[in-house]
Amino acid sequence: MNILVNGSSISRGPDSWPYCIELALNAKMVNLSQSGSGNTYVHETTVAELAQRPYDLVVVQWTPFNRFDYKVQDISKFAGTIYTSEHQHRQNDWPGKIIEPVNDQDYVERDWIFGCGIVNTDRDPALRDAFGGFYRHAGHSEYMYHATMKLISLQSFLQVKKIPYLFVFGRPFRILDRYRHLRDLIDWNHAYTDHYILDIAEKRNSWDDANTHPSKEVYQEFADLILPKIKQLL
Repeated sequence: MNILVNGSSISRGPDSWPYCIELALNAKMVNLSQSGSGNTYVHETTVAELAQRPYDLVVVQWTPFNRFDYKVQDISKFAGTIYTSEHQHRQNDWPGKIIEPVNDQDYVERDWIFGCGIVNTDRDPALRDAFGGFYRHAGHSEYMYHATMKLISLQSFLQVKKIPYLFVFGRPFRILDRYRHLRDLIDWNHAYTDHYILDIAEKRNSWDDANTHPSKEVYQEFADLILPKIKQLL
């Protein structure tokens, strides 16, 4: 079985939940998740990857609403920030990771910049110039609108292609009443909303050594929770 996973930093790293799923299903996985990525990156790179290679299952972890991303013509102009796919894809290998015959990070598009840098007060002038206008003129309502549209768009693509998929979230997916009509378009049968990775970590007070991401135990617990849903969809 070939699995495609996409998301942010809580979906990458050797002990994270996607690798628990890969092991449990005895599958081969390509993980495009990047630290700092937002929902535009997740949406568009998932579609682009599915246009090139076949997968039996797609699992997407949607990121916080306020993260925005886009591709740039010259990624070298953003060498002063870590909030790029060029930088982050180089962080996704580790000792013991099987990278032959294919390293999934070779499939990562390396010309993306991530607005998460502005959210996290990165002072790189190129990054601030690229995103400053958007973040001055948009707020939570606009963030939510764009993120929900991307979720609906990817859902439609996967349904047309008849690819089994599951959507998961770091935090509860809540939407303003003014966008209730958009929320009603989401097929919640393909979303796992009983538990959320970061909520589990907070409840257990169980984090990694840097206290920034869930612990190995939390990742395993979350994987065990979503496995029955995945098997049902398959």
